Amino acid sequence: MQNTIRRIDMTQILSILRAIAGQLDFRAVISAVSTEIRTLLPHDHLDVALLSGDRTLVVAYETGLHTEWDASTTATKPVETSPIRDLLSGEVNHIVTDDAQTDARFHFAGAFSQPIFSAGLRSRLHVPLKVEGRVIGALSFSTQKMGTYCLADVGTAQIVADILSSYFFALQQSELAKQSELQQMETEARAEGLRVGALHLTEELENARQAVGMDLHDQTLADLTRISRNLKRLANKTNLPGSELRPLQEDIEHCLRELRIIIDNAKPSVLQFFGFGQAVEALLERSVRSDTALLNYQLYDDGHSGIEELPANTLVALYRIVQEAINNTVRHANASKIEIKLAQIDERLRIVVSDDGSGLPKASGRRNSGLNNMRTRASLIQAELTVATRPDGTGTQLEITLPASKPIIQVQGVVRQ
Repeated sequence: MQNTIRRIDMTQILSILRAIAGQLDFRAVISAVSTEIRTLLPHDHLDVALLSGDRTLVVAYETGLHTEWDASTTATKPVETSPIRDLLSGEVNHIVTDDAQTDARFHFAGAFSQPIFSAGLRSRLHVPLKVEGRVIGALSFSTQKMGTYCLADVGTAQIVADILSSYFFALQQSELAKQSELQQMETEARAEGLRVGALHLTEELENARQAVGMDLHDQTLADLTRISRNLKRLANKTNLPGSELRPLQEDIEHCLRELRIIIDNAKPSVLQFFGFGQAVEALLERSVRSDTALLNYQLYDDGHSGIEELPANTLVALYRIVQEAINNTVRHANASKIEIKLAQIDERLRIVVSDDGSGLPKASGRRNSGLNNMRTRASLIQAELTVATRPDGTGTQLEITLPASKPIIQVQGVVRQ
């Protein structure tokens, strides 16, 4: 081992700082350091090893002789296989060897030391990279000659390592932030792809639903109507007592009413021809007629919410959400009153459905399933849906908000009830 003591002065420190300033990747930094420090700490190979966040893996970046340690070929390796694992774990504060080829510290079961031997590296000097007293990696100098470094070189190497530690740490955190941002972008892209795919599927299902409604209207409803008319003519022509045919006529008429409701639900023609407000009002009127408790309702619509300017698929989705909310109230809430408000506030469309019923559903049950369906529909059109107890502490209030299609117009509102 050479006994020549090599010391670093302030001029050389400043030279290193100037060399690494502005370098934006690990290899550029160690390449700049290699050039500046070569006369002081000669080396054929210079590398930096950095620990992963959980301190179980290590990745190396090198300059000079190329080895399998380089990150471009080996990516990461377990710390336990590193020939300088004792330094990385903090058990020792430096490693100096005259000949790594024969040094027992570089020969243990499972050691990833072959790159050292293949490159013919013998003299090695390793010091830790620390940030706030915590080891984040190691700086390593190597030559193909024996006995290049002495213990006196440890101090010089450590000064260089201390200069580089904070710089490497900043680069490492920047890389982690980029990876996290990329992963977030990929996750969002996948989620958006799923949302768009689900939206298309929902639209196709809606189209199929409306096609079924049209078929029922054009064929089944027409057939039942014809049968009803024929039955009435038969009653007028025969001598059968009216009491025998009347139940049959009533059953058919009941079927016709129920079928018209099914058709209206499947193909909301009122929505298409008269708009969202009229369609919701029709829903409310039909629900009131079918509710034995005679549910009272109010629809507040100033006529300038901007809802009619929304795309057709968005309007249908909002209509289905409100339809589900009304059905939940009628069937499960035991409410005596339901209110629906359409408005535009701060350039956001706001639909509020509230009732004075039994409140929010429990964790299971049909009404909870309906809420899940509404949330799914809202997410597909990128609307926000919240369900909570009303401000007065009673009943349930469901609110849907999404960007309005046009600015708010301040006018006197009207009430339809």
